[in-house]
Amino acid sequence: MKGKKTGGRVKGTPNKTSEEIRQSLVKLLSNNLEQLQKDLETLKPKERATILISLAKHVTAPAINPERLTEEQLIQIITYLKENEQTTS
Repeated sequence: MKGKKTGGRVKGTPNKTSEEIRQSLVKLLSNNLEQLQKDLETLKPKERATILISLAKHVTAPAINPERLTEEQLIQIITYLKENEQTTS
């Protein structure tokens, strides 16, 4: 039988160590953009595409599975879309 969670991070709060690592990696990449570009240019197109697709996964939001959303989250999305539709029409 599972016990009730009574402490720790709130769901969705990033681990502090993970955030520090992410920031360090961003800095490392930022400081080496020119070299990375040169390295990518030496690769065959298929290899370059594979690496770029792999990197894109780390900078784009993951796809949302609507089946895992709560009713409240779905209502918020519908409300947002209706409001946005009215302002762009």
